[in-house]
Amino acid sequence: MTENSQPPLDNDQRGNKFFAIFKKVNIFGHSKKEAVTNGTGEKQKNVDELLVESLNTKRLPSWKQIKYLPRFLSKKEKNIMRLTVAALIICLGLLVYFFVSSKLVDKPAKGGVYAENVVGFPQNINPLYDLANEVDRDLVKLVFAGLLKENNNGELVADLAKEWFVDESKTKYTLKLKDDVYWPDEEKFTSQDVVFTIEAIQNPAYQSPLNNNWTGITVSALDENTVQFTLPSPYETFLDNLTVGILPMHLWQEIMPENATLAELNLKPVGLGPYKFDSFVKDKQGYIKSYTLVRNDNYHFSAPYIEQITFKFQPTFEAAVDSLKNRNADGLSYLPQNLKEFLNDRKDLNYYSISLPQYTAIFFNQTKNPALADKRVRQALNLSIKKSKIVEEILGKEGVAINGLLLPGMPGYEENATEEFNVDEAKKLLADAGWQKKEIKTEENQATSTIESDGSGWSKFLFKDNQELTVQLTTTDQPQSTAIGELVQKYWQAIGAKVNLNTVEVGKIQKEVITERNFEALMFGEILGDDLDLYPFWHSSAANNQGLNIANFRNDKADKLLETIRKATTNEEKAQGLKELQSIIKDEAPAIFLYNPKYTYVVADKIKGINLVRIVSPADRLNGIADWYIKTKKWFK
Repeated sequence: MTENSQPPLDNDQRGNKFFAIFKKVNIFGHSKKEAVTNGTGEKQKNVDELLVESLNTKRLPSWKQIKYLPRFLSKKEKNIMRLTVAALIICLGLLVYFFVSSKLVDKPAKGGVYAENVVGFPQNINPLYDLANEVDRDLVKLVFAGLLKENNNGELVADLAKEWFVDESKTKYTLKLKDDVYWPDEEKFTSQDVVFTIEAIQNPAYQSPLNNNWTGITVSALDENTVQFTLPSPYETFLDNLTVGILPMHLWQEIMPENATLAELNLKPVGLGPYKFDSFVKDKQGYIKSYTLVRNDNYHFSAPYIEQITFKFQPTFEAAVDSLKNRNADGLSYLPQNLKEFLNDRKDLNYYSISLPQYTAIFFNQTKNPALADKRVRQALNLSIKKSKIVEEILGKEGVAINGLLLPGMPGYEENATEEFNVDEAKKLLADAGWQKKEIKTEENQATSTIESDGSGWSKFLFKDNQELTVQLTTTDQPQSTAIGELVQKYWQAIGAKVNLNTVEVGKIQKEVITERNFEALMFGEILGDDLDLYPFWHSSAANNQGLNIANFRNDKADKLLETIRKATTNEEKAQGLKELQSIIKDEAPAIFLYNPKYTYVVADKIKGINLVRIVSPADRLNGIADWYIKTKKWFK
C-alpha cells in the first residue's frame, strides 16, 4: 500500500458516502424527503423514491402522467375511482340543474285544440245580425274586430283604431285607424270599410237590429286611415257602439242589401279578429253540427296561442252536459244550475260564475190575445208570481229576483226591494176587469165537457163574455226554462187563468217566434249591453219585427225619458230618469220582470290564462281568448 492509499470501504461506508455527496450537491433540494441514515446506520430505504422525484420538477402530476394511473391501481381501487368520478359528475349535474331551474319559468306556447259545447245553431255570423242569436255572437266575437273592444275588465280599449278624439261639444268623434292591417285575402283595411259597415247598419234594407243605436249619426272617411262620426246631440255611451265588428267592403258591396241574410259570407265570414273561418260540418237536416276556427297568424295584435277552436252545437243543455261529461268537449258555454251535479265525475273542470247585465222577463203581445190588452190583467199576472221561489228552487240561488227593468248596479236600482207578490190583489184586479168564474149547469143537454170544474159547480178558470181567460206561454225547450214556465203556469192558474205552455227549440225561437212576434206571452232573456242602455229595448222606434222592443211597447213619455237618459252625464241624472221610466213600465206592465241571472261557464283546467272579471254577454267570456293557452315551454325569468 502506498502512503496515500486507503483501505477499501465496506457497503455501509459506501452508502453513507453516496448520500453525503448527493446531499452536498443538493440534487434533491426540491424534495420534502431528506436522504439521511438512521441512528443505527441502517441502509436508507427511500433512495429510489428520491431518485424518481428528482426527475420531475412539478409537485402535481400532469395529465399525461395521470393516464398511466390505472396501470398501478388494483381492480378494487379502479371501481372506487369510477364511483367517485360518477358521483362528482351527478352532483355537478344536479347543481347545474337546480341553478338553471331556479331561473326558468313556464310560459305560454303556441299550439293545442279547444272544443266547446254550445246550445243552439249558427244562423248569421255577421255583426249586423248577431244580436239576435247567442251562438252567432260567440262566433262574431272571434272572427271580427271593431274599432274598439272590451278588455277582461270591461274597459274600452283600442282595437282597429289606434287613438280617438272627442270635441268639446261631445258630438264629433274622430278615430285614427291602424295603417298596417290587412284582410285575410291581403286587401288593406281602410276607413271605407268602416263607413260601409255603419251605413249598412243604418240602411233599412239590411234590417239590422242595431239600426236604432245609429239613428241620426253620420259617418265619413276623412282619409284612408281616419274616420269621423257626427252625432245630432251628445250621447254619453256612444263609444260602446264602436265595438261593432267591421265588414270587408270589397266583399260585401257586391251583395244586394235585400239578400244580405242569404249570403254565403254569413256562414263563411271574413273578418279581422283573432281567429278565422276554417270549416263546418252539417247533418242530414242541414243543421251545422260543428264549426272550426283556426288562429289568425296575421292578427293585428299578438296571434292567439291556441291553434284551433271548434264549437260543437247541441240541441239541449242535457245533451251538451252529457257530451262534456263523456269528454267529447273541453268546455260548455253555459251550465244551468240544475245540471251541475251531472258533471261531478269530471274533476278537471273549472266553474266561473258571474252576474250578467241581463233580465229574464215575460213579454206580452197584446195584439195576439185581447185579454192581455187590459193592463189590469197583465198587472194581476205579475202579482201572482213569487219570483224569489224561482230563484231559490229552480236557479239554485244563481240569480236575483227583480221587480222592474233596473238591475243590480244600475243607477236607480233599489237593493232589497219588497217582492210584489199578492194573490188577493191579483184576483181583485181580474174581478175589476170583469173576469168571473162561470157556473157549470148540470141539467140534461146543458152539461158541457169543455169547461173544467173546480169541484163545487163552478168553472176552474175565469170567464168574460163567455170567453175563457186563456194565455199561451211560450219559452225555449230547455229544462230550466221549462221548469220556470211550469211554475208560472201553476201561479197563473191559481188565480183563474188557464195557461197553455208552448216550448220551442232554441235554434228556432228567434226566427219563428220573436222576429214574427208569434206569441201571446214569451219568457225570454234580454242582455242590456255594457252601457246598460235601455233605448234599443223600450223605445217605440224599436217596436217592429226586427227591433229589440219585443213587447212592441209604445209610450211618448217613456220615449222622451229614454232619449234624456242617453244624454245624461251624471249618475244622479240617469238614476232619476231610470226610476221614472221603471215606474211607467211597471204601471203599463208590457212585461213581467222575473230575475237577473248569474252566468256559469265551465272549462277544463288544461285551458290556462282565463281571466273572467266582468262580462256583459255570454260571448264576452271569449274577450281574452288570445291569451288562453294549452301548451307551455321553459323560458328564463
